[in-house]
Amino acid sequence: MTQTPTETVTEQGGTGRTRWGVFLAILAVPTLVVAALIALLVAWLFTDDSVASDVKKTSCAKALAFGGMKLPEGAYDAWCGLDAGPEPRYTARFRMPRGEIDAWVAAGFPQGPALRTTQCGDAQVDACLTAGPVAGERASVQIDITHDSRKWSEVRFVAFTP
Repeated sequence: MTQTPTETVTEQGGTGRTRWGVFLAILAVPTLVVAALIALLVAWLFTDDSVASDVKKTSCAKALAFGGMKLPEGAYDAWCGLDAGPEPRYTARFRMPRGEIDAWVAAGFPQGPALRTTQCGDAQVDACLTAGPVAGERASVQIDITHDSRKWSEVRFVAFTP
């Protein structure tokens, strides 16, 4: 008769086993830090610019009137503010039909100056205007126009006392 050898199986002890709880805890910390940074970035991107500065929201009629202008017909997405500094500084941003820009500027500045397409400072600005206080006006005005499409333009208007 032949005898079969018996196999001996040893039990594995505690050494060499993966401790998943410790491993997951170590991975959770950097993951939470990255998630928090992404959440802060998203919150920063979607906050109003006036929250972090001393700019108070004001009526666009008042802001544009300070520079001798009116909000054009057909304007939308308008935001206007007053910078809380020693001298008043009104800012307005809005979109308007591209074909009506020249008439709007001419109505506000019948004696000139006209819009120019060169020396506007920012390469993304398509047209601009800088005007000092005209007779009877009390503010200087800067207008930057960026064409969004064939039909619409974004207007940035600033009126301030020199």
